[in-house]
This record gives sequence, structure tokens and C-alpha cells, in this order.
Amino acid sequence: MKKLILVFGSILFPILAFTQHPEITVLTYNIYHGESPDKPGNSNLKEVAQLILELNPDVVALQEIDSMTQRSMGLFGQKTNLVSELANQTGYTGYFAKAMDYGEGGYGEALLVKGSAEFERQLLSTPAGGEPRSAAWAKLKLNNGSEILVGGTHLCHQFEENRSAQVLELINFSRESKLPHVLLGDFNFSPESESYQIIPENWIDAARKFNPNQPTYRSTGEGKRIDYIFADQTNFEVLTYEVIDVPFSDHYPVLAKIRLKTQ
Repeated sequence: MKKLILVFGSILFPILAFTQHPEITVLTYNIYHGESPDKPGNSNLKEVAQLILELNPDVVALQEIDSMTQRSMGLFGQKTNLVSELANQTGYTGYFAKAMDYGEGGYGEALLVKGSAEFERQLLSTPAGGEPRSAAWAKLKLNNGSEILVGGTHLCHQFEENRSAQVLELINFSRESKLPHVLLGDFNFSPESESYQIIPENWIDAARKFNPNQPTYRSTGEGKRIDYIFADQTNFEVLTYEVIDVPFSDHYPVLAKIRLKTQ
């Protein structure tokens, strides 16, 4: 696990840009609704923003995002849209995909991207009941003229039936786009689960050829891997994969560099 030491200060980076053989870096991070799990009542947003600037990904998928909730008022002194605040602190473009009403505001997933993108929200079903869930999708145009689809999601933490249904819906959405696609987020399942087995054979689990046993969730014991980066292997190859050792959430951020194959 890569341990990152953050140096606070201003960092400049270019707007989303790709070479002739496009490579993109993607990051997924469940940020525990903007609160430090080790210091209840204290925000983790400054650290998360600085982490993003240090790692310099092209796309960030964020989970457990509050927007204008009473809970955010308790952390920041006023109701706050977390993705807007992170976008302001990093210079990225932010998009919030509300999954449900919560605390007089909203709760769901978010994407941060360099430059511009076309965004779309996908609502996911919950056949077994439980919390509503969503996915945030971004269509990005690369400088070689190619378009790709990148999605971020957070699947049900309660019921396997929900997770399986949600995986199928995400698969169908990405296939219907007919674009090269990448999907990342907190899936709340292990590689041994029924829901994981639904993942198509042509989707690369980015951790597989690197360290598939490395935990992404901070828990008692050895932890577990429930955060993933999947890429359509017909169109992408995974170049690097890392789990970053920082204590800002109950999850670790997961980072991968992927390359779009020649079209």
C-alpha cells in the first residue's frame, strides 16, 4: 500500500489532456460524508482536496456525498454542497448525482473531472428495500477525438439482491452507451460474492494483476476489498493500480492509470 505524505499549498495542473495514445488516471474514494471517522465532528474535506491535487487524477469518483444537509451544517457551520466545495478547492468540474433525500438536503455520489464533460445520473433499483442508490456518469471527449464513459457508484450495503440488480443495471447502461467505459466506486461486495460474479468477463478488475488481496476498507482485523475500478478490456488496458494509505476516511482511496487502446 502506498503511503502518501501530503504537503499543503497551491498546486497547478493542466486541464484534462490526453496524448495520441490516451492515458487517464482515475481515483475512487468514499469520503465518509465529509467527516473524519477518527475525529467525529471534524471535516476531512481539506485533506481530501489536497490528496486529489497531490495525486492529480483526471477523474475522481466520490461516495457518501452530502449536499446541503443538516449533517453538513454540523461540520461546516452552514449547509454545504460537498462536491461544489471540493470543486472550488481543486479546480475540477463537479457533478452530484443525488440518490436520496437526507437531512433536509441530498445524499449520493459525485464526480470530479478536469475540464468539461457531459454528465448524467442513473437511479438504481432496490428490489429488497433499503436505501436508494445512484450512479454518476461522465462522457469525456479525448483530444484524439475519441469519447469515453466514466461512471462512479455506491452499491447497497445491506442486501445482496440489491447489489446484484444494481450491477446488472450498470452493465446495461454502459453497454447501451456503445462507448469505451470505466466504472469505479464502493461496491460493498467482496471478490467472492455473488454480485461480483455478475461482472462481465470483458471487464478488467484493475487490482487483479497487481494486489487483489489488498484491503480498501479500514476495519478491524485484516480489512476487506470493496472498492473497485473496472475497465472495458476491449478498449482499455490497466497500466498501474494503487491503494493509498491515508487516514481521512474509513475507506482508502484507490488509484489506477488506464490506456485507451488504438481505435
